[in-house]
Amino acid sequence: MRELRLTGFANFVSLRLHRIKRLVAPNWIAVPVVLLMAGCRAEEPSVHTIRSPVVPFHEMFELADTVRLDPSILIGSIGFLDVSETGSLLITDYASRITHLFSATGKHMQSFSVPECLPDDSDFSPWSARFVGGGHVLVMDLSGPAVLFDLNGACVTGKRGGLHLLVKSFCTRDDSIFTHKAYDRGQASSTVYNLALEPVAEVPINPPRLVVLNFNLVGMAGRSIECFNDGAYYVYLENMDAMPLRARPDQIRYRPDFFQRWPKDAPDFPSAADLRKYPTTSAVFALDASTRMLFFIGLDRQWVRRDGDTVYSFGLSVASNQNLFPSRSTVSPVWPEAAANGYFYVVGDYESLPGGEVGNPLMIRYRFIPPQHENV
Repeated sequence: MRELRLTGFANFVSLRLHRIKRLVAPNWIAVPVVLLMAGCRAEEPSVHTIRSPVVPFHEMFELADTVRLDPSILIGSIGFLDVSETGSLLITDYASRITHLFSATGKHMQSFSVPECLPDDSDFSPWSARFVGGGHVLVMDLSGPAVLFDLNGACVTGKRGGLHLLVKSFCTRDDSIFTHKAYDRGQASSTVYNLALEPVAEVPINPPRLVVLNFNLVGMAGRSIECFNDGAYYVYLENMDAMPLRARPDQIRYRPDFFQRWPKDAPDFPSAADLRKYPTTSAVFALDASTRMLFFIGLDRQWVRRDGDTVYSFGLSVASNQNLFPSRSTVSPVWPEAAANGYFYVVGDYESLPGGEVGNPLMIRYRFIPPQHENV
């Protein structure tokens, strides 16, 4: 399993910097200068904060089942995983640069090849891919190009400049696409797109407090924003909880017991040692349409756990957007890759097939157990 993925996290960072520098070389020097001059931003507006106690992993999650992916299509390297309301799996293969659709039981249904829509973009590498509007799939390259497919694999819309160059994550709700961009030149906002990949709204959001850290690092690929019934929520790497795209006066934020505040910004191009000093908020997931789950890496040594020969310090914090149950946090032995319908998904080992062949990675599901109010 992917218990240890800090190396992969660093690889995603390197990919991002390589793509941006290659595509905006004339402006590359100017952007960091502006960011560095900005320094640390002011704290986000004061909101009601409640503690999220740490409980044992088994009190929050239980192993549910394993999905075996159809070996007729072999996946070289899973980059991004999205799950539909019916449990279908959308998987980007970084090795082949193709996105595949599997049923909830693992049967291969369709493949989405971007060069058929953007034949002039031979360098397209799928950064993330998500279900849109119940009948479409949107695949995005880190540097902006995006393609909308129908579920039969046909190209609906393809634009080389489909989304903003600095979009690092997007989520979808009905026919709307909400984006989270790298902070640039004092502007923090989310651009909302329609299915024609045309911008329809610009929503101002809080800027990051740690400008350099958030410009140079992106966390888990495509996971800094997530959509729920009550709207989109986003995170920066220093956050203790996700923030709603449209601020609400009744918003409650939860502080996990393992959370530690970064006191100052990171140096330019922080090292692995820099990242281990404080927890880093790497992703926000939708366990269901009203339940958010945040994923943290680099917890302090007091939170390190052992399972046999495996040492881990991954943090999960779960909260209800509608305050239906008390928030709880835990130290996780596994690295979540996606979440939906009350489960989170872990990419396991490659399956061994009869005859000695190697199949695809196993998809392991964990079921969320909502905390009870009487246990507060």
